[in-house]
Amino acid sequence: MAYTARATATFIVVVVVVGSPERLGKAVVKTRKAWRRHVRGMSELKASHQPVRLTETLLEHAVKIGFDAVAVVVDKSRVAQPNDPEELYRTACGQALREALERFGSLSLKLDRRYTSARPQHLLTQALVGVLEELPGKAVVIDYDDSQRARVLQVADAVAWSVFQKHERKDETTWRIIQRQVVEVKL
Repeated sequence: MAYTARATATFIVVVVVVGSPERLGKAVVKTRKAWRRHVRGMSELKASHQPVRLTETLLEHAVKIGFDAVAVVVDKSRVAQPNDPEELYRTACGQALREALERFGSLSLKLDRRYTSARPQHLLTQALVGVLEELPGKAVVIDYDDSQRARVLQVADAVAWSVFQKHERKDETTWRIIQRQVVEVKL
């Protein structure tokens, strides 16, 4: 699961669904190899901090390997803003999980370890477990990991960034590469 910046009018939460996260992670390895001179010194591929062509290469490799994705698009001008901005993020994550479970069944969910404090992570986990309770017969294993180590999170970041570019910047350059793999849901 990945997300884009929330300081803009739109933010995106993405769940990438793949049979083998390790296999999809090879898209990162292939991209790093192809772009070795440009990525030297970079601890991870981060779409917002790299040339668009590098992100295109990553997404092209990922599409060849194969994945599906659910993207929840949040237009903040169209939804009520809660007092706690993290609440909207948790709601979007819950909706992304719900859509993924309904389409693909039980999942092992890997999330970026973005919180430095345990409480926000705990609240997110509670929100996701709440979604699971609404869907009998579905199961989710939730794992928080470092995106520098978990290559599948780097692919998810590129997918989220592509959806974000489409909605926030009206740039479909990278979206065209992945559009057949991604189901969009508006919150």
